[in-house]
Amino acid sequence: MLVLPHHTDHIALAQPSLVGDAWATEVVPRLPATLAAQARTLKAFQRVRGLATPHDLLRGVLAYVLGPLSTRRLGAWAVLVGVADISEAAWRTRLRASNPWLLWLLSALVSTAAPAAPLGVRPAGRVLLMDASCLGQPGGTGDDWRLHLAYDFTAGRLGQVQVPDRRGGEHLGRYHWQPGEVIVGDRGYGYRRSVALAVRQHADVILRIHPATFPLETEAGQPFAVLRWLRHRGEAQREWHGWCRWEGQRDAVRLVAATLPPAAARQARRRQRRKAQKAGRTLTAPTRAVAGWLLVITPLEAAPWSTA
Repeated sequence: MLVLPHHTDHIALAQPSLVGDAWATEVVPRLPATLAAQARTLKAFQRVRGLATPHDLLRGVLAYVLGPLSTRRLGAWAVLVGVADISEAAWRTRLRASNPWLLWLLSALVSTAAPAAPLGVRPAGRVLLMDASCLGQPGGTGDDWRLHLAYDFTAGRLGQVQVPDRRGGEHLGRYHWQPGEVIVGDRGYGYRRSVALAVRQHADVILRIHPATFPLETEAGQPFAVLRWLRHRGEAQREWHGWCRWEGQRDAVRLVAATLPPAAARQARRRQRRKAQKAGRTLTAPTRAVAGWLLVITPLEAAPWSTA
């Protein structure tokens, strides 16, 4: 735990919703009705032993997070407000066992009504939207932690959450999915290994790519020039069928391309120019050309997943 340079008692006591009648009147009514049942199902609350209800366990978890409190101070706080009288080691055990339950609670609180048919298509499995972001901490560099999320678009709720340190890069190998599911990701996941990994697990991907980091080849095994294909006159939306290769595995893919609206294309070029200046390099002509397009790779068949 971080050693703060100031007195923290006022922080721990400044959470009125965790003590007194406010907890029962302001917080509990907003919690899912199945909170207690899920706590037992997910093994966060298996025995009473000093904690009367799963709601009291949640109060302790929130106090630990919002305090900020060590487990020793959490034990003292719980005794003073009448939540529980258990040891520091018992609190650590309870907190560790609460992870799956808290993930379920987070998903339940932010969930929305499930869409009738995502994109007009009903896939065999879920549609999962993958993304990651950086999290900082006081005194850190701003990217001390990585937040990896898998949003279940079909159900309208979070599916998976991971928070490793800064060495936890974006890749599909850190997630779990089932055959028939469709994984959607941005260019952070747009590599040939992502396609190969999904195909091996009988799943599908829809990934935004950059031609420089996603080599393609024709049926005959010859390199496919994406920029030349984009420069040819043609439809604003177009697609090409070919192959990608990764570690000896060759997979059939579709390259779907669509021109961005003029305003979006200008914004994309400005973003690329700022990124290049920050890195101390010159923005190349191919990068400027690609910035005007949305390029997506997928092994999904055209029916029912059309270009549009």
